[in-house]
Amino acid sequence: MYLRIVGLIVAIFGVGTSELMPSGMLEQLAGGLDISLATAGLSVTVYALTMAVGGPLVSAATTAMTRKRILLLLLGIFVLGNGIIAAAPGYTVVLIGRVLTALTHGTFMAVSVVTAGSMVPAHKSGSAVAGVQLGINLATVLGVPFGTLLAQRLSWRSSFAAVCVIAVLAAVLIMITVPDSGTPESSSVRSEVRAFSRWNVVTTVVATVLCSAGMFTIITYLAPLLTRGAGFPAEVVPLLLLGYGAGSVIGNSVGGKLADKSLSAATAVLSGSLTLTCLLCWLGTFSRSAMIPVLLVFALVTFALIPCLQTRVVKTAEEAPTLSLTVNMSAFGLGAAIGSWYGGKIIELGVGVRTVPIGAAVLAIAGMSVIVITVLLERGDTDASRADSRSRMTEKEVT
Repeated sequence: MYLRIVGLIVAIFGVGTSELMPSGMLEQLAGGLDISLATAGLSVTVYALTMAVGGPLVSAATTAMTRKRILLLLLGIFVLGNGIIAAAPGYTVVLIGRVLTALTHGTFMAVSVVTAGSMVPAHKSGSAVAGVQLGINLATVLGVPFGTLLAQRLSWRSSFAAVCVIAVLAAVLIMITVPDSGTPESSSVRSEVRAFSRWNVVTTVVATVLCSAGMFTIITYLAPLLTRGAGFPAEVVPLLLLGYGAGSVIGNSVGGKLADKSLSAATAVLSGSLTLTCLLCWLGTFSRSAMIPVLLVFALVTFALIPCLQTRVVKTAEEAPTLSLTVNMSAFGLGAAIGSWYGGKIIELGVGVRTVPIGAAVLAIAGMSVIVITVLLERGDTDASRADSRSRMTEKEVT
């Protein structure tokens, strides 16, 4: 099965690496372009904001194309964007390249998931989709640490050039393995939009934005937190990011299983755990030995929460499969944009990089509050519905 979707896995590995890589090389990017750390962090903000806004627009613009053509077109734009970044004479051009690559992200991810599910028998579609998601996990475990290492040993430009090579390889594999048929499933736009008028769909999306913002306030400035905060040598950062990536893989697996067992409880508990781990990250900046397990726990919690939030959005808007997936990508992207911008503003205040996790905890508390209130109100609606059903049954028995 994995041979059929290997091109999609490699492509998503490249896309995920390009998205997350700047967080491990902000200091090299800032030093190479003679800009501040907070300004360098805008490369994450711009990417996330473009992904949030551009995803639905690109999806709408490519509805008439086959999935294979969409994937190859977006990979071509992705290579162009990363090539522009690698050759950029200044920071403005870097941001232009980030905008181009970000435009491809949401639609590429959504089409890849649908394509993977259609390339295997129905009873294996879940495994195929999970296999595609493996690309993101590999990007966290291998892509980001390797990109950071390249930036330290050679230059930050070489890291983006390497992503171009990965994307070209993925395009070749997709041309070979993905059939040239199938367009994205069409559904009633009116029915999909109607699904998003439900209060619990809206609050779940809001919670996703807030929790994602809390995560990315820390993730964007992870390397400075490890070096300037906890005092690790820059040479050790790739190894620490490798451990972070391993924690993300475990967290993703755990989160998926928890979502299957008890979605509402898992989402509420993990959102509360996110707040605690943000505060632990702050404490970890005062001790190298403490920061190592804290980093692992932070990765576990954040990547366990992500599938829970994704599943909640899809289940609460179950009759809107296409729109829910796109909006979910946009919600995470918007949260990442807010978090990376917010973290940069905290640093610009002059209070030090160690304060960033405290700011992240504030956003995490807001996200947790929205989730807990939503879950409690949903339970209240369920109880009221059951009571109403019993009352009607009693009336029928009496008559």
